Amino acid sequence: MDNEEHREWERIAFVAGRDGVSAAQTFAGQGIGQYEAAIREADSGGNQYGAAYRESLLASIRVYRQYLEQKESPRKSPGAQ
Repeated sequence: MDNEEHREWERIAFVAGRDGVSAAQTFAGQGIGQYEAAIREADSGGNQYGAAYRESLLASIRVYRQYLEQKESPRKSPGAQ
């Protein structure tokens, strides 16, 4: 795990501890949307924030997706596909 990923895990843990798991899931989902939008905008020649911080944003997106996948897994009922 690199520094960016470690920092994001800490941010998620902070939000979950302060506001609860549901808020942390919302935080992660919103982060994915915002960071993917920043990368898309940079790729299309717009604001270059996404280009300047691309690797950091991608690391954050990876962590957020992993977090959401972990939180969704227990919700599936046994035998569900």
